[in-house]
Amino acid sequence: MTTPQTQVGERPVEYRPRALSTLAPESEHGWTVKRYTVSSFRDVPAPDVLEFARRGVRLSLPDPYPGLPSHAFSVVHEDEDACYVVVGWWSRNRVILHTRTWLADWDALSTPVEAPAYATACIWEMAAMAHERDAWVRHVVVPERPDFPAYLASAVSGPH
Repeated sequence: MTTPQTQVGERPVEYRPRALSTLAPESEHGWTVKRYTVSSFRDVPAPDVLEFARRGVRLSLPDPYPGLPSHAFSVVHEDEDACYVVVGWWSRNRVILHTRTWLADWDALSTPVEAPAYATACIWEMAAMAHERDAWVRHVVVPERPDFPAYLASAVSGPH
């Protein structure tokens, strides 16, 4: 029997645009977390899927940087076979992105499992990640003084 853990990156998938949405940022353990959703079913995932993403964030983020802003993002993706969440956080020097990816079967959303086989993100999740990279460079890395409110306000949505 195959499970999402054994078929990540193996299941044949036909590309069709999926709904990408931005939700309001949340605070978690001293981090400010931007939140994105991707769905093959609807515009915004159900509350249990959003809670799955929060669990992935809690399992991923290290202690916040003392005296420094700590920013992260999550991309939760509900797909036919399972639910996935990518959690990314920026290093204290603001140029390195750390990521961790979690998955869960639909009947076990309360138990995220780390994605196998070095899986990081799929093409739909990467749309949000690419936006995050560009927003981070534009609002945090390039300016003389980082503009964190502008970074947090920068969002992407629509079919991707």
